[in-house]
Amino acid sequence: MLKLRTALVSFALAALSPVHAAVVSTTGTVVQTTPLPPEADDIIYVFDEAQGVAFDPDQILDFGVIAEGTLVNSHYVQFDPSTPSGFVGAGSITFDGAILGVITTTSNLNMDLGGTTSDRYFGLEDLVGPYALGNNPAARGLGSPLDDLQVTLGSFTLVIDSLEIPTGSSAGNLDGFRVLTTARPVPVPGALPLFGAVLLGMGFARRQAQPTV
Repeated sequence: MLKLRTALVSFALAALSPVHAAVVSTTGTVVQTTPLPPEADDIIYVFDEAQGVAFDPDQILDFGVIAEGTLVNSHYVQFDPSTPSGFVGAGSITFDGAILGVITTTSNLNMDLGGTTSDRYFGLEDLVGPYALGNNPAARGLGSPLDDLQVTLGSFTLVIDSLEIPTGSSAGNLDGFRVLTTARPVPVPGALPLFGAVLLGMGFARRQAQPTV
């Protein structure tokens, strides 16, 4: 019966494991996609990166302060037009965790974390390849003074009023930024009834294992 109890415990923990669909919904010009989306003149793409990462205090944010060791989910937002200049209007992204911080500058996105780049630490570069940087390796982050975001720490929704690639900039330049949100265990649909059934099953297994007198 020990093996049965172990299996039941493992099942119970799996039922309460973090859900990795961290972007809940998008509106307007924002579309959720898989990592490293193609160029698009009228779409802002967002994709989930690493989930449940222990925050490294060496990572410098442009907005927000996160305590060392905090578990975070990372998400990347990208506007990469195929033409030398581009403009895209409003949209929003709602996450399943509260927004803790945002990285919007080239220097912080490209920074080295003790031999591990920001994209490797929070992103999926080792799995999907290098992230788009534009013709100039520094050509990401929010590159135009007309780029406009509304971010409220602790909220679940980030609002983008507009993103713009400056007129005359080299083709391949892009806007890209990283959003870090709280990572928290979320029961999968139906997990709580299943978890209760598991606990009942464990109790039954224990009674069955009791020696008879």
